[in-house]
Amino acid sequence: MGFYMTRRTVLLVSLIVIVGIFMFLDGARTAVAPKLVKFEGETMGTVWHVTIVSDGENPITTDARYAEIQAGIEEVLKGVDFRMSTWKEFTELSRINAQESVTEDIPLSPEMAFVLACALEISAKTGGAYDVTVGPLVNLWKFGPTRNNADMPEIPDDADIASAREFIGWDALELLGDGKKTTLRRKKEGLQIDLSSIAKGYGVDCVFDVLRKFGFTNFMVEVGGEVRSLGVNHMAKPWRIGIELPKPGAEKIFGAVELTDCALATSGDYRNFKVDDGKRRSHIIDPRTGKPVEHALVSVSVLASDCMTADGWATALMVLGPEEGRKIATAEGLKVLFLVQDGETIKPVSVGFKYEENPYLKEEKENTH
Repeated sequence: MGFYMTRRTVLLVSLIVIVGIFMFLDGARTAVAPKLVKFEGETMGTVWHVTIVSDGENPITTDARYAEIQAGIEEVLKGVDFRMSTWKEFTELSRINAQESVTEDIPLSPEMAFVLACALEISAKTGGAYDVTVGPLVNLWKFGPTRNNADMPEIPDDADIASAREFIGWDALELLGDGKKTTLRRKKEGLQIDLSSIAKGYGVDCVFDVLRKFGFTNFMVEVGGEVRSLGVNHMAKPWRIGIELPKPGAEKIFGAVELTDCALATSGDYRNFKVDDGKRRSHIIDPRTGKPVEHALVSVSVLASDCMTADGWATALMVLGPEEGRKIATAEGLKVLFLVQDGETIKPVSVGFKYEENPYLKEEKENTH
C-alpha cells in the first residue's frame, strides 16, 4: 500500500511538471513584448501626442482598446478647452471675461479655480512679472489677434501703453472659497483673463490622470511642447526629451533631458518676434513695464512634479530674464535651464537642471573656427 501511494505521488508530480512546462511554453508564445503605441490629435490650437508602453500587464492589442484610449484622451482635452479657451465664445473663461460688472462674484468650476490659484501664486512670487491679465498689452504690441491690423501702429507710444496698463492687474483678482465652492472677485473693471500660458500644461496633467485611470504605468504625454512622463519607455529606460536649439529656422536639438515621473515645460521667443527698424522685438511682454522684454534670454525650460506648474513658471522666468529669473528659481527651489544669447552662441545656465548637451553642436562650433 505504501509503495502504491509513493508511485501515485510520483506520477502526480510528473503530471504537474509536464503541465507546467506546457503552460510556460504557451505563455511564452502569447506574452506581449513591450512596445510603444502612439496616439495624437489637435487641441487648444496646437497638437498633442501620447506614447504608451503596451506590455503583458496592460496590452493595447485591439482596435477597440485603441479607440477607447483615444476617446478618453480627446474627451478630457475637450473639457480643458471648453473651460480655458478665449477663442471660443461659450467657454467658462469667455463667459467670465464677458461679465463687465464687478459688483458680483463669479462662481468657478473646481478646474478653473485650481488653474487660477496656481497662476495667481506664481504672479505673487514674481512680483507681477507673470500676469494672466496681460492681454491688452499683447494686443497693443500686435502679437495677439491684432497682429494684422494695419490701422494700429507697430510701436505704441507711452500714452497708449499707460492706457492699456489700466486694464491689467493680477492683484485685482481674488479667489474666495469655503472649501466647497470657489468664486472669483474682480476689483477692477475691464480685466480680461488669458490662461494660454498655463492651460496646455494643465491639459497635460489631465491626460496624465486619465492614463493612470486606464491602468498604465509607463507613458509620455505632450501637448504643444509641454511634456509629462510616468515610468520608463519600452526599453526600461527613462523617457528622453529633446530641448530645441533656440535659433529661428535652426531645427536642431540643443540637448536632451531624461524624464521619469516628472514634467517639462519650455518657453521662448525665438519663433514669435518682430523686427522694427532693425531692432528685434520679443512677443514676451513684461506687465511691469508694458513693453517687450529686452534681455538676452531666448529660452527657458523648467522641470516640476506637474506640468501646469512647469508651464506657468517657464513663462514667468522668460519675462524675468536670466539674472532676476535665476535668483527667484534658486529661492523657489526650481529646476531650470536658461539658454542665453551671447553674441552668436547660446550659453546655458543651469539651476539644478541635469541635461546632456548635443555633442554635434560642439563639433559644428569647432569646425567653424
